[in-house]
Amino acid sequence: MDVNPHVLLLFTNAFLTTALSVVIVGAILIREYRPTIRRLKREQAEGKSTSSTSDRQDDGH
Repeated sequence: MDVNPHVLLLFTNAFLTTALSVVIVGAILIREYRPTIRRLKREQAEGKSTSSTSDRQDDGH
């Protein structure tokens, strides 16, 4: 089987471009949405502790 070096170079270039794009987009998304994700997790944790505290108070009265 003859492998054309130009075709190999083309596919290598396409693969590396795609991989680099995935890394860049992933880094941008993580940087932009990490504070929001942390805030939502914190609010959810506070909501669970608040609801469990109010549940205990409701059970006791």
